[in-house]
Amino acid sequence: MKKIYVLAASILFSLIFLSPAFSQSSSTEDFVQQILVPKDIYVGDHVQLHYTFNSPIDFFALSDPSRIEGDVLTLNPKSPAFVSPDESFTVNDVSLHRNGMSYTLLIAFIPWRPGQLEFPEFDLNEYCRTTDFTTTVTESEVPIENLVQYKMKLQSVTVLSLVESMGATGIRPAISPRLLPGTTYTVWTLIIVGILVLFAAGFALAKMRAIKEAYYNLLEYLGFLKNVHTAKRGLKKLSEKNCDDGDFAAQWQKIVRNYLDYRFEVPFSSVTTKRIASVINTATGNMLGERQENAVMDIVSLFMRTDYIIFAQNSIDSKQLPLEDHQAAFSEGERNKIVEITEKAIDGLEAKNTDEGGDL
Repeated sequence: MKKIYVLAASILFSLIFLSPAFSQSSSTEDFVQQILVPKDIYVGDHVQLHYTFNSPIDFFALSDPSRIEGDVLTLNPKSPAFVSPDESFTVNDVSLHRNGMSYTLLIAFIPWRPGQLEFPEFDLNEYCRTTDFTTTVTESEVPIENLVQYKMKLQSVTVLSLVESMGATGIRPAISPRLLPGTTYTVWTLIIVGILVLFAAGFALAKMRAIKEAYYNLLEYLGFLKNVHTAKRGLKKLSEKNCDDGDFAAQWQKIVRNYLDYRFEVPFSSVTTKRIASVINTATGNMLGERQENAVMDIVSLFMRTDYIIFAQNSIDSKQLPLEDHQAAFSEGERNKIVEITEKAIDGLEAKNTDEGGDL
């Protein structure tokens, strides 16, 4: 009788503990394991589903090489099996990881509704064969014996309700606003900054006239600097230009007249050489300093020299003896000397009038 009890116990033990192993199969090919990370998931969580299985199929063989990195094959998260028809979840990434004959399908998704979440059945081998995220390999491109199907059905996933887990039965009443730790200092800092800004704005309004005057003075100063730069740059280009003496003289007068126009706000285009000094004195109220007066005299003398070059060419006066004193042509090195004297005269006109304590 005792042996019968022992035999019955052995049979019962086998049915309870060994039958699950045989139900899966003694072959490692039928091994399947599905894990969720985290284990308990709620609406809005970032979840990873790990589905591990064994298969002799090489899912990487017919896949697009551009989607394979080592033993990881990237799948299209927009494939039908990973798109929820009722928008109950969103799949962000899908990849297949290989380890010998063992594979792990990793799905990263976000659930949006509590309850049971179902992924539809799909052919994994077909999804792996996609040449890109829109097309698949056709049977005409691959031998029919290589187009093996591998149907896969993921287990349903339970999305928990945060309200149910906390035992809440309704919406809690609103609570009064509370300041976070350290917020008081931030609020007082913003108040102080606001007061300083208002004070600065009031000061700026009170000093608006002085600020505007300073602004326009700055613009005027920058304009004078640009005028000087333009004149000197024109003189430099003129000194490097290969032209006859008459053209050089005419272009020199044009550059200097444009400079004088802006400097004294008087049109010098029609002012004769004899009137240049008087026009400048009138424009400045006869308040030129000694250095500025010398600069004006240098410019007038250069105008006289260039006038002679322009108007005396081929005239009787230009043929008088000695020729070096009367010919209407520049002597050797005279062009460079004229440019040098002109630049110094411009610097003299831009210098401060120390004699009158002003700046013309």
